[in-house]
Amino acid sequence: MILAIAIANDVDTRARGILRKLDDVEIVENSPQSVLITEEAVSPVRIGLVEADEIVDRAERIGEDELLVINAVLDDAAAARLEDANASYIDAAGRHWLRNWTRTKRVSETSAGGKRRLYPASVRLAQLLADHPREPWTERGLARRGQTTQATAHRLLGRLEGEGLLLREGRGPSTLRQVRDPIAMRSWLARQARPRRVARLTCFVEDPERPRKAVGRTLALTGAVAAAAIGMPVLTRTVTPTMRVSVRPEELEDVPEALGGFRTERGPNLILVADPDRLAFVDADAAPDGRLLAPPSRIMLDLFLEARGDAAADVFLNLWGDREVRS
Repeated sequence: MILAIAIANDVDTRARGILRKLDDVEIVENSPQSVLITEEAVSPVRIGLVEADEIVDRAERIGEDELLVINAVLDDAAAARLEDANASYIDAAGRHWLRNWTRTKRVSETSAGGKRRLYPASVRLAQLLADHPREPWTERGLARRGQTTQATAHRLLGRLEGEGLLLREGRGPSTLRQVRDPIAMRSWLARQARPRRVARLTCFVEDPERPRKAVGRTLALTGAVAAAAIGMPVLTRTVTPTMRVSVRPEELEDVPEALGGFRTERGPNLILVADPDRLAFVDADAAPDGRLLAPPSRIMLDLFLEARGDAAADVFLNLWGDREVRS
């Protein structure tokens, strides 16, 4: 267990920001040397910021005293690569592993039904493709925009190309892929990435569509209310707004109070969904009224969490068609 991290002055400010988000870990700033303190030992470390597309390279040349701060949310495959290399890491969502710890249990990419499931990192990439179907993408560019690894982008693009959803131009690192049919791509996303299990709770706050800001937490409007906000209403009646929150499931209980409200199942006016994988925040859009809106692809997928979800998602897909939509 990590107890504390002392951070030297030369550590990248982005790495500092990621480390400050760690729960139950004391962060000591302006230390003469970076030091990692665990229950077992006190060890000097070299703290380095690593972008998503640099993970493979850094895993192959990791030093014993290095702590990699990943400026992205790791998927299971990328985490396994780092652990196989015995590389200590902390990612942007707080996932961490230290050298010589027991390897994290790996999850198969094949579900019980035999179909390959999409991990959150791949969902973020697929959302970008669905939201920007006319943009040509390289593996590296898509991975960077989706805050994940190039290996993840390679696997997803290969799968989509194999299913006839992408056009390919060029060879090698400069190969470009573009969505062949936006409607087909968006329908595929609706089938493959609909939410399964999420942590959510209902609460009452003063202004459910524009709740007060909470330190360390970001909220993005999604679902039917967000669909109406971007000009694609899917329901004729008023519904309770749904917002995704940039917290882990175990932190969700503290959010209503931070927003100046309280949790309740009777008469709630806001539904909160934990979003540790930042599915609503990569490519989110700031509305003119100040609200942060999830991207259209996420809005569509989160309709499945609400009443009449299947029907609402179908209406959204019909309204979306093949056009690009932003607020």
